[in-house]
Order: sequence, then structure tokens, then C-alpha cells
Amino acid sequence: MSHILKQNKFVTTVLVITIVFAGMTFGNLPTPPATMSVQTIDGVTFNFADYKALNKDQIGMLNYFDTLTTDRAYNSWDGWYSEGFRGGRHYLAAFTTYVMSMLYETTSGYRSSLYQDVAYSLIKMMNTTIEEYENDSIEYWEWTNTNWDDYYYPDPNNSSDLYTGGFRGPANIMWTGHYALMMALYERSFNTGEFATEIGWFVDDWNTSLTTDGYGNPKEGGIWGVGLIPCEPYIIFIQCNSIPIFATELFDNIYDENYMESGMWDYGLNYANTQMQDKYGLFTHSDLVSPYLGSNASLDDYPKPSMQGDELAVSSYGASWAMAFLEYTQENETISDYEQFIEVYGRDLSSSEMYMLGSYNQPGSFTDLDTVLGSFFTMALANQRGDTQTVERLRNFWLGPSNQVWSDDGRVMHYEDGIASLYALLQPIATGLGTWGTFPVTIRDLADARPTEFWNYPFISAADDNNIWVYQAEWDPVKGGFILNIQVDQAATLTFSNFGSVPTAYAGGVVLQQLELDGSDYTLSLSPGSYNIVIQ
Repeated sequence: MSHILKQNKFVTTVLVITIVFAGMTFGNLPTPPATMSVQTIDGVTFNFADYKALNKDQIGMLNYFDTLTTDRAYNSWDGWYSEGFRGGRHYLAAFTTYVMSMLYETTSGYRSSLYQDVAYSLIKMMNTTIEEYENDSIEYWEWTNTNWDDYYYPDPNNSSDLYTGGFRGPANIMWTGHYALMMALYERSFNTGEFATEIGWFVDDWNTSLTTDGYGNPKEGGIWGVGLIPCEPYIIFIQCNSIPIFATELFDNIYDENYMESGMWDYGLNYANTQMQDKYGLFTHSDLVSPYLGSNASLDDYPKPSMQGDELAVSSYGASWAMAFLEYTQENETISDYEQFIEVYGRDLSSSEMYMLGSYNQPGSFTDLDTVLGSFFTMALANQRGDTQTVERLRNFWLGPSNQVWSDDGRVMHYEDGIASLYALLQPIATGLGTWGTFPVTIRDLADARPTEFWNYPFISAADDNNIWVYQAEWDPVKGGFILNIQVDQAATLTFSNFGSVPTAYAGGVVLQQLELDGSDYTLSLSPGSYNIVIQ
């Protein structure tokens, strides 16, 4: 994903001036959610500040990606500005999914079609096939457009060696890992069962490549001898492997499997923690495991593999990405490396602004995509480490409030101007990744499955989504109340499932209304206004 975009010095200067001017406007902490109240109902006190909440910027971001995904052909990328990035579109779909999954978890009791349609569309956009979409598919641009599909190991030119090619094969981990994790997060959020078998197929395939020689015989370190899976397909990236590791953890937790416990990733994690380390004890960007073979016409600006394996192969985006997704698995590694990472890659502009170097060996400029991505990935990592000051300082530099663009109807928000004006591609990237450091939910939180009883909790199953802003929606199983913090722009009805008897809505501690029976569900109709509601 790195070295695709390049610009001249004049554009670099203009960008720096634009970004700094935007950052100087005022501090860029997330806008606060609607007012939160404290209510006591039948002796039980509900303090809305005790529950997770979204703000309007985050909901506007969700509505933005709804316009880019829902009710359109799955091979349509209009509005993503990715024509020159076709071979990397899977990254756009994947990381948008990860941001959305944190949003879904924040308001876990709000599961209408709005959330689910965006999540489902992203999975389908990730997996467009040649059979259905021919040369305008992820499969074509990700794999068949290269000459990697006939790839053999250890000799790429010897067809009698082990075949490891294929779009869905082990040597395409940068696609298979993301695709499997997207499906696993969908099941974590919506519990449909639709993708369970397919996720299991990928996890089992990875296990075979990591623990055997590919011919059915046990082999320490797996096919490539390092316990990690390459892509491109001659290089291993710890950041790319962090995704299937995270997916394996989540798969085990959802379906009560024990792939992680069996040790399938142990050899590879040890290799990454001992061999893929720079002079500071941080993750290197990549490492060669077989001779270079292959090309991808849409990624011709990639550095050639002569860089791989030496000290030039370091990047803040690769290290922060890997540290964030691996913290669930190896907490101590991420915690012990975090402060060193910020010190090595972080650069102060003022007491309120900073950015992350793309590479400390080749610092480059603000326009280097490694620098941009390193800063955005660090927002997620810093949020996960509880380092809100770093999140705020990065956002103040890259995403000044003047960069926000709202639609005419006031419901859709994206980031423009500043960094996003230099490369149109960065509009969706900045909008999504620039938001994920502001959620009360982190990447690490998503590795745990929701408890079995969660699926019996009351939730909003349908709503007039276009007329409302849902800041808080969460069932409190201890106090037996549904927390709903909502702004209604136009009269709207919400449908609740899983209430066993007629529920009553309270506002300000007094009865607002009883919900209406609708089949086995109950509905709540609200006039325009802002509400803090407890439903019992």
C-alpha cells in the first residue's frame, strides 16, 4: 500500500501549508454526543455517561460509507477515487470494515438494516470474481492480473515443486486474511451464520500451510519455514499476518475452536518477535522468503524486493498496524514497544500537533503515503493504548475541523481539503481511518465474541434510519434497561425485538409511553426532538 503516490516539491509545500493552517483552527477532539442524563426509575439509577456513545461526526461518517456501498453493483467503486489503485481496493474495503465494526460495537443495541447493509456490501465488494465481473473484479486486479497465479515453492520456476498460488490460496494472505476477518466481524456483529463455513475453510487452510510441508507431513515453521504466510508472494509482512492471526482468535472465540491454542501461529510470532526486528526492537516492514517473481500492473510503483530484509524496510504504518492487531494475542509486546515506537517515529510540530515518519531511514515528506498512513494507523494504536493526547495531536494536524464537508441535508460527512485534497484517494481513507481513533471501542475489543446471552438482549431491529441520529443504544443486562440516546429529525418509528412483555419507555425518570405490540416485536414512535430514554 505504500509508495504508490508521489508529488513534486511545490505540491509538498502547498500541502504542508494547507494542513498546518487547518490544524491551527482549534483543537480537534470529537464533537460531543447529545446531552446525557441521570435517571432513576423504580429505585434503579441509569447514568447515560456510563455507556458507550457515538458523536455526530462518526454517524455522518457511517452515512458517507453507506452512500459508497449500499444499493449499487458490488464492483462499483464510484466515489472511492481508486482507479489508479485497483490492485489495492481490497484494503479500502477491509479497513472500512474494521472502522465500521468499532462503530457497530459502540451502539450494540442498534442493529437495523443500515448497519448490516454496509457491512454486507463491503464483504461482497471484497470478493468480486472473474466469473461474475470478468476483468472488472477484485480477483482479476488482485491476482490474475499478475503472473503469480502459477507460483511454486521453493523454486517459483519449477512446476514440480509445491504449488502455492491461487487467489484464495495461502500465498495471497493479504487478501485471504482480510476477507476472512471481514466475514468474522460480520458474524460477530450480526450472528447470521452465513459465513461461518467459509471462514473456517480459510483458517484451516492457513493452519495447513503453517504447520505442514504442504504434502500432509508435519513441518515446524510450515511451508515457508518461518511460521508466517507470504504475499506478493515472495515476501512476508508481519502486518499482513497480523490480520489472519486476529481472524483466527475471533474465529476460535465465536465458534469455540482452538486453533490458537494448538499453536498454529506460535512459530511465526516468535520469528516476528526475534527476526523481524529493527535496531530499536520494533517490527521491520517485511522480509524475503523466496526469489522475486511477479508483477501487478496497478502497483508498478512498489519498491523492488532488493529493499526487503535490510534496515530500509521499516515503516510506521506497518509497525503500528501490526502492534494494534497483535495486542490481543501478545499484549506485553505491544505495551512494551509502544512508547519506543512513538519516540522513534513521532515528530512534534507544536505542543498540539504531530505526525509520524513513514520511515526513519528515509524520512521523505508529508506527501509520502507511508507518512500519511503511519499517522492514521497510529491513531488506532494510540487510542487502544489509552494515549488520547497522541490521538488528539495527530488529528489536529491531519484533520482540522475546516476539512469536514457535510452534505446539503446535513447527514453525510467526509474529510476534504488539506491532505484529502492532494490525492482524491485519501478522501475515503481520511474519513474512515481518521475516525477510528475516536471510538470508545478499540480493535482489541473486537477479538472477543459477544457472550451467547447477548443475542437474547432486546435490540432495535428496524428503524426509520434516515430520520434519526442514534448516539447510544445498549441493553444493560444488570439493571434491566435499554439505554437510548437519540435525536429525531423527522417523525420516526423504531422496532424492538427480544422484549418478552410490553416495555415502557421513560424519559426524565417518568413514563414517556408504552411501546406498541407489532407481531412479536414492539414499536416506539417519536416526534422530532432529542431524547434520553430508558426502556424497561
